[in-house]
This record gives sequence, C-alpha cells and structure tokens, in this order.
Amino acid sequence: MTFQGRLILLITGLVTLAVLSITAMLAWTTHASMLARIETDSRLAAALLARSAVQAREIPRDVEALLGERLLSEATLSAHIVALMEGAKAAPKPISDRFKAIAEAGGPDEVWVTDNRGRAYIHNLPGPDITFGADAKAQPQHAPFYGLLNRAPEKVVTDAATEGGKLMKFAGVAGVDKPRIVQVGADVRRLGDIARKAGTDGLMEAFVATKAIDGAWLLDSAGRQLVRAAAPGDGGPLSDAAIEAAKAATAAGEVRTLREGAFLTAFAPVKPAGGQGAGTAVVRVPAADASAVVAREAKVGVLIGAVVLALGIAAAVRFARRQMAPIERLGEAVAAVEAGRFNPFTLNDAMERNDEMGRLARVFRSMALEASAREETLDAQLVMKSAELETKTEKLAAAECLIEEEQRAARDVQASLLPRQLPTGRDSQFHGLLIPGATVSGDFYDVIELDETRTLMVVAGVSGGGVPAAFLMLLVRGAIRELVRADSTPAAILAGANDLLCGQSPFDGFATAFVALYDRSTGMLRHSSAGNRAPCRVLADGTVQALADAGGPALGVRKGVPYGEAIIRLDQEDTLFLCTDGLLRAPNAEREPFGEERLAAALAHGHGRSARDRIETVLHALGNHVGTQGLAGDVVCLTVRRLLPAAEVVVEATPA
Repeated sequence: MTFQGRLILLITGLVTLAVLSITAMLAWTTHASMLARIETDSRLAAALLARSAVQAREIPRDVEALLGERLLSEATLSAHIVALMEGAKAAPKPISDRFKAIAEAGGPDEVWVTDNRGRAYIHNLPGPDITFGADAKAQPQHAPFYGLLNRAPEKVVTDAATEGGKLMKFAGVAGVDKPRIVQVGADVRRLGDIARKAGTDGLMEAFVATKAIDGAWLLDSAGRQLVRAAAPGDGGPLSDAAIEAAKAATAAGEVRTLREGAFLTAFAPVKPAGGQGAGTAVVRVPAADASAVVAREAKVGVLIGAVVLALGIAAAVRFARRQMAPIERLGEAVAAVEAGRFNPFTLNDAMERNDEMGRLARVFRSMALEASAREETLDAQLVMKSAELETKTEKLAAAECLIEEEQRAARDVQASLLPRQLPTGRDSQFHGLLIPGATVSGDFYDVIELDETRTLMVVAGVSGGGVPAAFLMLLVRGAIRELVRADSTPAAILAGANDLLCGQSPFDGFATAFVALYDRSTGMLRHSSAGNRAPCRVLADGTVQALADAGGPALGVRKGVPYGEAIIRLDQEDTLFLCTDGLLRAPNAEREPFGEERLAAALAHGHGRSARDRIETVLHALGNHVGTQGLAGDVVCLTVRRLLPAAEVVVEATPA
C-alpha cells in the first residue's frame, strides 16, 4: 500500500475511531446514568416503603390505643354516674334507662355494671342479667374484667375482637364507691376500615398504582412473604436469590440492590420503633428502559458517524493528494542520490513551500550535497574506530576475567572462615549454611565451644558488597573472636566488638550481628542483637515464635553504646533458627521480599524435623520465591535443635 493510501486510511480510521468512541462513551454514560438513577430511585422507594410500613403498622395501633383511652374515660365516668345515682337511692332500672339514653346519644354502645359478686344488674342492652366469671373459655368477653372486683387490676382494656358480627372493643374499671365492675364497649368497625386504608395493604396498593414499580413486598426476617402488591403483567414472585438478598439486607441493616434480568430489586430493612417484627421492604422496578434508551442513542450515533465518515474520507483524499506531491519529489531525489546522479534543481517546487515539507526539501538538498563529500571521510573514520573498539574489547574481557578471579578467591576465603565442624552430641543438633551471592559480601556464621556444655553462636552480616565488605567481615569476625572468654556474655562481646570497629575499621560501613550463649545441658539461651533481626524459635508442635528483640544498634555506628540481653530456655525438640537479613530481603520477580511471614510458614512446615531439614525447607521455599533470577546477596542460616535424651544425631556444617 502506498503512503498516500495509508494516509487516507489513517485519517479515515481516526475519524471512525473518534465517532465510535464518542458514540460508545455517550451510550455508556447514558446507560450508567440511567441505571444509577433507577438504582437511586429504587433505593429511595424501598426505604420509603420500609418507613411507611412501620407507620402503617403503628397508625391502627395508635388509633386503637386512643380508642381504648376514650373507653376507659367513659367507663370511669359511668362508674361515677352509677355511684351518684345509687347514692340518690335510684333503682337499677332508671340507671339502665339512663345508660340506654346515653348510648343512643352517641355514648358507649354497651354498658355493664355488676354488684360485688359479678352479677351485671345494670346494663343498657335488653336481656337477662349476666354474671362475670374468671373462666376465659366460658366467658372470653367478661373474664379479663373479673379481677376488677378486687381492684387487681383497677382498669382493663381488651383488644378489638369480632363478637356477634360486630368488631367490639371493651374497657372496664373498678367501682368508685364499692367493689364492682363497670364495663363499657364500642363497635369499632371503622377501626378495621382505617387498618385497611392506612395499613400495609393500602400502602402496598398505592406503591404499585403507577407503572414505575413492578411489584412491592413486605417480608419477615426469615424471608417469608407477609404482604404483596403487584402491577398488571408483573415479573412474577421473588426469586431465591432475591429472598437471600433480603435476608442479608435485614441482617446488615442497610439498603441493598440486586439486578436480575430486566428488573432491579431494592431491599430496605424495616425497623419498628419497638424493635419487634423486623423484616424487609422489597421494591422491584423495571430496568429495561435504560437499554432501550441506549439502543436509540446508538442508532443516532451510527447515523451521525456514517455522515461524518463520508465527509472525512473525501477530505482525507484531497488532503493526502496535496501532501504527497513533495514527498514524491523527495522520493525521486533519494533514488537519484543513491544512484549517484542527483540533480538539486528537481526539488525547486518542493523547496518553495513554507510548511514542513518545504523545510524538509531544503534540508535534504543540503544533506545530499554534503553526503558525497563526507562519504570518504566516514569510511576512513569507521576503519579507525573499529580498530579502537577491538582493542577496548580485549581490555574489557581481561578486566572481567581478573574480577571473576578476585571474586572467586574472596568467596573461597569467606567459606574457609566458616567452622569446619559443628558441635555434636546427644543433647543438641547443629547445622549451618552459607549461600554466597552474585558478588562478594560479608555474611558469616560462627560456632565456638566454650566448654563441655556451653556453646557461643554468632550470625553476622556487613553492609555493602565487594572486597571492602569481605575485609569488614574479617574485622568483625576477628573482633568477636578476640573478645570470647569463658565468662563472656553476648552483650559484652557486642559492646566490645562495636568499640573495636568504631576505632579500627578503615571502611565506611557497619555490621549487624546476633550472639547467643547456649547451654546444651539445660537449654538456657542468653542472647543479644546488634541491629540483626531476632531469630525464630520453633516449638515441638510446630509453633513459630520470634525471640525478644534485645540488644542495640549495628556495630561500627556509634562508640560506647550499651547492649541489652534476653534469656530463654529451649525445651526438648525445640529448634532455634538464626539467619541474616539477606534471606528476608531476597526479592522475587515482582520485587516482593521473602519476608517474615513466608519464613514462619516454611519453619512451621512439618513437625519433628532435624536442624538440616529446617534449613533445607526454608531454602526450598526461598528458591520457589526468587525463581530463576537467583539471589543477589549472601544468605546465612544457622539452626540448633535440642534433642530428647535418647536422641543422638551428628550433623556437620555445609559450607557453600
């Protein structure tokens, strides 16, 4: 394909990409905005339904409570009327007639007044006298009021209940002048109408009266349906996933949503004021409108894109032809220069342009005129530079060989300074290992037997790398060994070594070290650290514990610094694992260090492992972590395992 064709294709592609990108972005933002709006509306609707459901439950109860208070007032008033009329020597019949007139004038529908034995000898309803008893099965209407004869309690209000085809509610008080029951009752059928209109049923019907909501449910805390209202042609009952989401929303106490196909369902916990009867309000709204709007937007975008694309192609063809004229002239000039027959006057038309193409034509003609003159000079310089490069390459190879020999010799010296053989015996098991890095470093370990039962263990590393680090390692090892005495303590050894390094070291570096005095007969371990990480203690059951971080700063930093100590006791079958920071800082391909957590997991792998097995397990985990890139620095590991009395293991050090 020619450059002109590629230019036309590029411009056309960019226009197409821009149109498609804008269309996709508008469609996506529209769809996301509509879904967000639908989700927000559904959340608000669910929350409103939850709050309204609480109010819908409370309103009939509040109305019934107010009605009960009114009946108690009427019962109290009736008790005083009876006391006044009987005090005036009125007979029961005139009193009953008076209560009948009060009921016809809008008072309580039923009035029952008993004597001290519970016989209702005054009542506004025709019929025989009745006797109030304590049997709730025989007299469910009157039994709750029997205790008023003894003023236990002094007033009673019953819930509304159907009796004789009527919805009745009763209230009663004790007599004010003598033991008696004064009971009044009212037909509260309007209370049922209020419960139906202002209750949950009416609320749910109002919610689905519009087409914006597909269905609404009230569920209890177990996900069982209490009330449901659905619009015509709704999406059916709630799915199992929706019921589980409702339970989760109730448990979490927050509003949640669930997208299922063409519907979005919102769940809001219902929290009654009394804390009883908690459940979930569920509102399901159709979400297919968002997809329809996006489809319309996509169609409009495609039409606009087709028009813009056609205009872009026409403009691209015209623009490409105009821009390609000087490029064709330059192409002919390049071919002429290559063939050795370049004519500078062929670029006159292109050089007259004031744009980049004109400047390019002018620069190219100057370059073409100078190319022939420089060609011979460049050839001569190329020969000279090639000879110089070969000489420098030979010198570089010799220097690399010398550096490799020095590194190899330094590693041999580093390995020769490690203990050749570690202590053996029936009480403890030792194993140490040094893996040198790519360059010479200064990490080492040392094990010194002070007497038949006491052993001094050292793990140390120095800063930096190369030959200076190796020499600093020699100074650190020599300083520590110089201070080892029969009565030496780890803290005293580190303090003395620090003073020696601060006064004698010619290098600008420091060293970290961990020194421990181990009594093989008792298992007591006295230890101190100079900037080195605390070692790990692996219990017999595989539990990994980090020792207390006792000690002070790194060696060679500040003179006269005191160092602290800590003492622990290794139980039988416990293992002490010591290492330098090179193991913990070893990175993988993602630059993540090996770290304390991976070390603890490797040490806890398997119970009852020997000292050698512990190190090999850690090194296996380290190899899996670093992969094929290998270790950049030294890795030193030293383990001691206290054995059972019957164990006898002989383990030698393994220098790298």
